[in-house]
Amino acid sequence: MPSRDDDDRPEAAKPVDGLLSLRQIEVFHAVMQARSITGASKVLNVSQPALSRTIRRIEDILGIALFLRDRNGLVPTSEALEIHAEIDPLMRQLTGVGNQIGRIARGETAIFRTGSTASVARALVPQALRDLSVEVPGIELFFDVLPVDQIEDYLIAGRGEAVVTIATSEHPLIATEVVGNADLVACIPKSHRLAVETVIKASDLQGADFVAFAAGGAHQKVVDSFLNRAGIKVNAKAVARFSDTALALANEQMGIVLVDYLTTLGPVGSNLVIRPLDNAPHFQISVLWNRRRPHSANLRKLIEILSRKLS
Repeated sequence: MPSRDDDDRPEAAKPVDGLLSLRQIEVFHAVMQARSITGASKVLNVSQPALSRTIRRIEDILGIALFLRDRNGLVPTSEALEIHAEIDPLMRQLTGVGNQIGRIARGETAIFRTGSTASVARALVPQALRDLSVEVPGIELFFDVLPVDQIEDYLIAGRGEAVVTIATSEHPLIATEVVGNADLVACIPKSHRLAVETVIKASDLQGADFVAFAAGGAHQKVVDSFLNRAGIKVNAKAVARFSDTALALANEQMGIVLVDYLTTLGPVGSNLVIRPLDNAPHFQISVLWNRRRPHSANLRKLIEILSRKLS
């Protein structure tokens, strides 16, 4: 049981089992590194009087002197040197942990896996991922190209964090954010009579040979709407599932293909010309993700990059 003399000592002078708080250890370490209160106060962004009080408090807790003063600054005692040798590795490790936490917060340690459907995979998404890699140094990127019918499974199973697409989803677990629009355009073989036109009207396409997309797909829905609105019938000579395939067939002069403008930002073939459509419908480009799964700050960065590019 403590004596009255112990109880009557000022609180600052009582030893507390030789234990220091992490903040006190940080202050002591900074003063040891700087060998001055002035230098340590700049490192810690704390006033000199506050640091001096903390050092005195540490000395009171430990019951020893830590520093002597001379004309060149503070001189650590032998006990201070021993304590510093014990805590220096700890402080270096804590600094490393702090830096790593910062990298995690900035997304620099993340593996970011995203997918897209074929048309936006040709140029838009690769360009956006390049910008993301510049914005977030150290990020590890995985990029998957998906057919539309695999989007929901890809997100629900957690194989990827997001999908960029012109398609839509009604699944209750899938969240959607529209990042921009792209017009429908015509890709026309150079040998075709319409290749000389600067703008293509729906009526110009009456009876033309066409490369179509699979019925019910995102592309074909927009194409059908555009043609049906004008009462136009075309001759579908081939059906393709992906935009790359459709362009390859059109490049072999099998017919005209109507695609979203973003498709044409990638290679389109030397035998094709791209022409805008009069009163063209447009596609919505969206980012989809699973609202029930955690997502990183890099998803928001990707959305912002895509929005800027499509503005």
